[in-house]
Amino acid sequence: MDPHDRVSLLRSLELFSSIPNARLKALSELMEIISVDDGAKFIAEGAEGDGLYYILSGRVRVAKRLGEGGEKDLAFAGPGECLGEMEMGGRRSASAYAQGRVELLRMKSADLKLWFDADPAAAARFFARLLEVQSQRLRRTSDEVALLYDLGELLLTPQTTPRALLAHALGRVTPHLQGDWAAEARCYNQFEDEMDLAARHGPALSSDAPERASRAAPDLEWTDNRTLAVTLRAQKRLLGCLRFRSAAALTDDQRAEAARTLGAVARLLAPALENIEFRIDEALRARLRSRSGTHGPSL
Repeated sequence: MDPHDRVSLLRSLELFSSIPNARLKALSELMEIISVDDGAKFIAEGAEGDGLYYILSGRVRVAKRLGEGGEKDLAFAGPGECLGEMEMGGRRSASAYAQGRVELLRMKSADLKLWFDADPAAAARFFARLLEVQSQRLRRTSDEVALLYDLGELLLTPQTTPRALLAHALGRVTPHLQGDWAAEARCYNQFEDEMDLAARHGPALSSDAPERASRAAPDLEWTDNRTLAVTLRAQKRLLGCLRFRSAAALTDDQRAEAARTLGAVARLLAPALENIEFRIDEALRARLRSRSGTHGPSL
């Protein structure tokens, strides 16, 4: 990576936004590029923090151990995101795994310490910004907890149809998002292989007409700088889709945060939709069996 590009990259990170270019250039010379194979763990929960990681390409899964065994996914991170800044000099609070091949820029803790020691003023600005970032994350986490709690309460309430569930879900989710958002939900119509409009929140994002279903659609995709498309599926079977559009332009960090939050929403909604469809199918089969027993020929 070109030295100028490394300085520009550091400048784009919240933690280094207030550091003079001369000091960023000195830090950029300490950075190293590493590659991580699919499935490999490069941050281990409980281990001593070995520095900061900046994702150049690929996708990363962040997970935490559960008391009863196994792990719980906490977040997914992609290009432009930074990992490890919350445990500077401490133990890792979660593990990070590569999903597919991942390229990272690493700044080792020992090198960062030398950089801090060489310029205490720059170090003070760095740690002041670190406190701001931590407080912002705590606020975002609180907002997300409230959103997921609200959605969880909805999912405990019996819903009669996928359309009803998605309509109610939009009403619960959209008000919790940071800023002004419009949203719409569509249900998969397996008979016509289409996505039918189920509900809207705010201005229309598309026409009322059914849309052709796409099995190749990714789970999360920014179709433009302000619009996130979320595909709902279970066992690779389509269930529906959601679209969210911000009224204001979003930074890379804001897009990453929205994708993480709405990805969690999708993981809650998909099994709930699958359960409703299963109940509807079971009820239909029960009615058919009842009619067959009443009117069919006796053998």
